[in-house]
Amino acid sequence: MTRKRLRAGVAKVDITPDIKKVRLQLGGYGARLNMPPTGVHDPIYARALVLETEHQRAVLVATDLLLIPWSLTRQVLQATGLKPEQLFLAASHTHCAPDAMGLNERMRFPLPGVGTFTPEFLQFMTERVVQAIQQAQRAMKSATLLLNAAALPNLNRNRRGRRLVDPTMTVARLDDAGGEPFAALVVYAAHPTIYPYTMMEVSAEFPGVLQNTLERALGRGAVALYLNGAQGDVSPAADMGKDDHERVQRYGAQLAMHAQRLLRAAKAASAGLRCRRAPVRLPEAQPHPAFQESAGREYKVPEALLQQLTKQLMPETAPISLVALGTLLLVGFPGEPISSLGLQARELGRAAGYAYVAPVALVNDWIGYILTRHEYLMGGYEATVSFNGPEAGEVVMQGVRAGINAL
Repeated sequence: MTRKRLRAGVAKVDITPDIKKVRLQLGGYGARLNMPPTGVHDPIYARALVLETEHQRAVLVATDLLLIPWSLTRQVLQATGLKPEQLFLAASHTHCAPDAMGLNERMRFPLPGVGTFTPEFLQFMTERVVQAIQQAQRAMKSATLLLNAAALPNLNRNRRGRRLVDPTMTVARLDDAGGEPFAALVVYAAHPTIYPYTMMEVSAEFPGVLQNTLERALGRGAVALYLNGAQGDVSPAADMGKDDHERVQRYGAQLAMHAQRLLRAAKAASAGLRCRRAPVRLPEAQPHPAFQESAGREYKVPEALLQQLTKQLMPETAPISLVALGTLLLVGFPGEPISSLGLQARELGRAAGYAYVAPVALVNDWIGYILTRHEYLMGGYEATVSFNGPEAGEVVMQGVRAGINAL
């Protein structure tokens, strides 16, 4: 009886901007020095899944973007009338999309390696994301929820020299009244960095291949959403292929094959729906002592402006976003958590009774990398793009605990 009360709708909208009309930087690598894309290798999309029960509504949006700044989340909330806890707006973290810093109202510094806020880009992206949500709302129908998860060994690896990594792929399937799947959700952690900085065309990278392959396999206009996991220290194990294009295709297709297997074996689950937003007050923004030695070189940030830039770019608070769908808990981090924090979130969710717990990166805001104190003090690239000091990771995890307890 509970399952029959779930309704869901899904939609997919092209969010590829016209690069001939608006000059946008290609994001992901400071080495591109703000150069615009030379073309479009493959389109980027916003995929929206609207979920509704008698007493609750949640909207999941998977975008082929590098990150989600609060300014985009705020604009979408205002345009849709959704409550903040109802929106779960995530980025795949493709490093071949127009620089999402162009969507960030806080980014008004003209720097050689970082995109600058572009109002018309924010307006365009808001309109397209809202369009995806509205189309999904119009497509609402009765749905049955099915869930599954499994470890996929040797498909991702820790890029900071540690053995710790989260190999779990978590999937959800939504079937219509006739038992046909019309939506799929896949969560798996890996940086979409198979293409190097020399790739200058817009691309959704391996997440695009994964989603498009699943949609073709499901057929009947089904939409597949990919959410990145705790990928702050995780690279894809994508070594097969004669060139970067083939490696992207092979890796995305490999993940899609595993996702199909898990989706076929998914088990029906109750469809209760709950949403929570746990705002976290962040430690004071401060540049990492080794910033100039690592990220400063890549992003061409002058040392004289570093303190000012850090304080202007970083918000004082950021949200932990949680969506509980049946026995599945999605834990949305406002940045890029490392594997150990994602695994902590899974333990907390399981202790609260959820059979499936998926940490999700880059949801509703961006505060950079989210590390433990130990990893912050170890330094390295990820630490230098962590802007709230050594205690930020523990503060964020306190928000995760509070959010789960509130559910």
